[in-house]
Amino acid sequence: MRFLRARVALFVCIVFIVGFTIGLGIKFFYELKTFKPYTWNGETPIILNCYGPEFSELQMVRAIDYWTVRGHHIGFYEHNPPPSVCEEENLWGFIILRKASGRALGDDTLASTTRSTTGFIIRSVEIHYKPGAFNLDLINEHELGHAFGYGHLIEQGHIMHPHFHQMGGDFWVP
Repeated sequence: MRFLRARVALFVCIVFIVGFTIGLGIKFFYELKTFKPYTWNGETPIILNCYGPEFSELQMVRAIDYWTVRGHHIGFYEHNPPPSVCEEENLWGFIILRKASGRALGDDTLASTTRSTTGFIIRSVEIHYKPGAFNLDLINEHELGHAFGYGHLIEQGHIMHPHFHQMGGDFWVP
């Protein structure tokens, strides 16, 4: 009897692991093949500048305007949030701008956006910039595109092109 229970428990564990792996594979494939797999589900996120005072408020306002005319809205932008807020991670409803620490980003990476999701609903976003990279034309627009749920699109001149030197100010949904 103990042998049978052990075999059943092992079978259930194997089925669970296989199902979990297949589910992750399906989600990964969906993300790769879908231009906009995630959404804020009607919420308007708040953007917090936890990068520091040298982050260009003008550059971020320009990026916000870029997405506002394309139908994406934010609650507001806080350029000088309280330090206690910036110590938090994964704040639901917020897009947090941060300075990447040390060599956290690869040599060819200017910025990186991480979304926390529940299913395909975005709950929070953190954007990490290499020091000074926020001043590059269109980098904030590109990273906010990720924050609004868009993936990369390999089309010359598209704001979501994965390579900075081939990125442009154009946006269209393929």
